[in-house]
Amino acid sequence: MPTVPKWHDDRMIIIGDAAHATAPSIGQGAAMAIEDTVVLAKCLRDSPDIATAFAAYERLRRERVERVVAQGNRTSGWKTLSPVARVPRDLIISLAMKQMARTGNDPSRWIYEHHIDWDEPVYSAG
Repeated sequence: MPTVPKWHDDRMIIIGDAAHATAPSIGQGAAMAIEDTVVLAKCLRDSPDIATAFAAYERLRRERVERVVAQGNRTSGWKTLSPVARVPRDLIISLAMKQMARTGNDPSRWIYEHHIDWDEPVYSAG
């Protein structure tokens, strides 16, 4: 998926899959869109005008969503392997899942445990 160079123009903005479609294999499209709406609402709440709010929204969201999109692109190939390649894949996934269950160390935690603090202002005082 190509990236969209700019998510806003004048009084128009794109969010969710329109701005940053994720691979279906990562299952984060709806989550990213919900995060977008919360961050956009905060930016509209805290900004003096729409142009400033839209620029702040893109600045605050772009790095995270591009990282999620990249992760989805890396893992999507695992789901479309040939029947022969599925055997070692399934073994690796099984071992990795058991290890994560034992240790609690999930390398994807940054995706699923992301938190947006509604009360934190978009702009810091001072």
